[in-house]
Amino acid sequence: MEKFFAFVLKEFRQISRDRRSVAILFILPVLLLLLFGFAITNEIRESKFAVLDCDKSALSSAIAARIDASEYFSLCKSVQTKAEMEELLARGTVKTVVVFEADFEKKAACGESPQINIVLDAVDPNEAKNIYNYASAIASAEFAERFGRSAPFHGIDIRANMLFNPQLKSAYDFVPGVMGLILFLICTLMTSVGIVREKEMGNMEILLVSPMRPVYIIIAKVIPYFALSVLIVSGCLIIATAVFGIAIRGSVALIFGLSMLYTLLALTIGITVSTFVNTQQTAMFIATSVFMLPTVLLSGMIFPIENMPRLLQYVSEIVPAKWYISALRAVMIKGCGIALVAKNIAVMSAMILFFALLSLAKFKTRLE
Repeated sequence: MEKFFAFVLKEFRQISRDRRSVAILFILPVLLLLLFGFAITNEIRESKFAVLDCDKSALSSAIAARIDASEYFSLCKSVQTKAEMEELLARGTVKTVVVFEADFEKKAACGESPQINIVLDAVDPNEAKNIYNYASAIASAEFAERFGRSAPFHGIDIRANMLFNPQLKSAYDFVPGVMGLILFLICTLMTSVGIVREKEMGNMEILLVSPMRPVYIIIAKVIPYFALSVLIVSGCLIIATAVFGIAIRGSVALIFGLSMLYTLLALTIGITVSTFVNTQQTAMFIATSVFMLPTVLLSGMIFPIENMPRLLQYVSEIVPAKWYISALRAVMIKGCGIALVAKNIAVMSAMILFFALLSLAKFKTRLE
């Protein structure tokens, strides 16, 4: 029995010496629990909205103030024109615009049913439904407190206007997200594992002493994945239109441009990972845990980022997929042009430069 316990103790010591095992056993569960606990939520928290007040009365101001005072909404700005409202929704600056008709307070005082039009970004249909339910309930409560006990009260007419996805199809939301996940999975994971496999088999040393320059060797390794990405994007767009009935409103050329830029970013990340590790298992662990998990949870692919805690919102700023998915939704679903996704393009380009310089510096260190 003493030998048995000694053997068990040896196993504990062996696990403690393996940093990868310690990370999987202790760090990963805590990270998953925190991420899933805070990121996975359908609740509305401080959703940004704008107001288009055509009445500019005390009643319309009171309803807007009550919506803003709730924990569910945060007033971003007041707009003056319909064009300004549509631009805010297209940019994703706000998810909701509350529109008060002219003579809103006058109609209420006369016993008529004044109208509020809640204009929503319905790319995410579930979030749009929740926002409408919350906003309409708050507006109705404020209106009822003022006129509910009066004889001529007939109620308030609250209407929803679902922009970009009037049929509330979930495909409008998940197709761009899945495209971002697929491209990242293939380019980052397969590139990092493929290059590390060459190192494990000893082929990389042979290639490095060949007449071919190291940079050309790396480029040759990633070109097939880049070409496959073009086919994948084409296939996804065909399926989106033919199977799911998604109407592509923006430029197809811009969609491919964004996708190729994102593909290059994912390939650069894969190359960077391969320069830091020596085994395929480690490369796969880093690609899936460090990069893939945030891609799923913190990119806005499934769960709205604005509903997450402030800390996770800041973390999401460094998740590459966030910038691609939001840009793809803006172009593909909302019909935005390059000017409205210029920031996304700039951020992804900066990330490419950062990871390229990092991998180059690490690669030179290894050669020395």
